[in-house]
Amino acid sequence: MALVRLLGKMDRTEYIHIATKHQEDLYRFAVRYTADGDSALDAVQDALVALWTHREEVEADKAKGWMIRVMYRQLVDQHRREQRFRLLAPELAQDEWYNQHDNYELHDAMQKALNQLPEQHRAILLMKDLEGYHYKEIAELTGLDESQVTGILYRARVNLKKAYIKLNTINQHPL
Repeated sequence: MALVRLLGKMDRTEYIHIATKHQEDLYRFAVRYTADGDSALDAVQDALVALWTHREEVEADKAKGWMIRVMYRQLVDQHRREQRFRLLAPELAQDEWYNQHDNYELHDAMQKALNQLPEQHRAILLMKDLEGYHYKEIAELTGLDESQVTGILYRARVNLKKAYIKLNTINQHPL
């Protein structure tokens, strides 16, 4: 395996080890980002397939960050496609959304508040507070500089707190 690492190629055994080691972290990030278990599983599967496809280019010790970056970009792209679809056909998008989500259990107030954040704020907040990434790592994953990450993270936390308080106020005092 030392020769494989020197050449920068990941063999099947190493891939399985990496996939097994990081799949729960990847899923946790994706489900918090999407609030949808099925979409999260799809995102994790796509990231693992991408890792296998690019195994000759990805260093084993950087695989988790690489897969998070792949998932983040994929989820942002998916969100943008959904937004465009909603703009082009709002009545269809609403029906499709209802059909996909009508069997979901209600999420707790924190998940609802998290979902109200802009996509970039939510992703950065999850990377920092849930996954424990450092500012520099988040900057590399998102393509931002560290000062932008710091500012976005601050605003995300402030807005999360406001949304959480608002949701709790509404739930405690129904109209």
